[in-house]
Amino acid sequence: MSAQTPLVSGGSEMSVQSSPNIAVVGGGIVGASIAWHLSHEANVTIVAEDIGGTATPNSFAWLNAAAGNTKFYYDFRRRSMERWREMAAELPGLPIHWGGSLNWNMSPDELDAYLDEHSAWGYEIVRVNKTEIQDREPTLQHGVLPEWGLYVAEEGAIEADVAARKLLADAEVRGATLLNNKVTGFLKKQDGGISGVVTASVVEVEADHVVLAAGVGTVSLLAAENITLPVTGVAGLLVNSKPTEAKLLNGIVNAEQLHLRQTLDGRVLSGSEFSGGEPGDDPQKTAEELFSKVQAAFLGGDELVLDHYTVGYRPTPEDGLPILGATGLDGVTVAVMHSGVTNAAIVGQLLSQQILTGVSDPALANFELGRFA
Repeated sequence: MSAQTPLVSGGSEMSVQSSPNIAVVGGGIVGASIAWHLSHEANVTIVAEDIGGTATPNSFAWLNAAAGNTKFYYDFRRRSMERWREMAAELPGLPIHWGGSLNWNMSPDELDAYLDEHSAWGYEIVRVNKTEIQDREPTLQHGVLPEWGLYVAEEGAIEADVAARKLLADAEVRGATLLNNKVTGFLKKQDGGISGVVTASVVEVEADHVVLAAGVGTVSLLAAENITLPVTGVAGLLVNSKPTEAKLLNGIVNAEQLHLRQTLDGRVLSGSEFSGGEPGDDPQKTAEELFSKVQAAFLGGDELVLDHYTVGYRPTPEDGLPILGATGLDGVTVAVMHSGVTNAAIVGQLLSQQILTGVSDPALANFELGRFA
């Protein structure tokens, strides 16, 4: 993507204005990260129908570089994991737990290929036998353990909706404005450029630049401007136990059709996939069947009590990769993706840099909307 006109000074370039006004649409983890990064140098207004997000609270929220990705996307995700570590140092109290992950949700050949590829790329991934798995997660029933699996030390999890709210609150401390409202369209200049957004309550938010980070909701906003965003909402069901004081898990468990982690408030969170699982025609029945598997996975698991289930609609681009950057509308940037929780940290950093300085990190070239043209 060609460099944008900078909104603030960068290097030897003259500033367009010293403190630009930027509207960020979306209050989930992606929008919150973008707004937080921008708030260090700009006047930011966050406009969100759901503070904390819509998909974000219903996410498994595993921070990982994932199997099956191209090298450039692996590199991007790993950069974001590192950026999460930096952000945690900058903003103490971000609810992140780096407990590693145990993985055996693949065939032996696929596990071997994952190990070979990612270890060659420098990932902290090793083969572990059943005894080592039991040592790492002693509360798991012996019968659910495989003969061997993989352990990734550098992975973790985050309480994503809590983190989003914390980032937004810190952005407010820096002077950002939080508007709990739904964006219904754009303000237009006489030349057709975008000068802000309009909300459902007819409140107008003027801005020098607009960032669309509203997940699936971004699709209709751009469609009204004759711009196609190839993104759909894919349903995923997760079950949550009631909180327990017992320490049942030390990290992520990526088992066969059973993904488990314990949240920082003591709940056991599970899906049949790490992004959830198909809710089926009867989500309540699906949730109860899944929770029975959760109980059976633990020693004394019958003491776990199902609290609730969620069905989240994760925004999923057509080719599975994030869509980041220019939209074709002057002054409007888009940020939409699955794996928003992992990617949010680096997306916030790089898009804020691109918007404020006009300098685009080379990694963003892989994720432009224009690739679908």
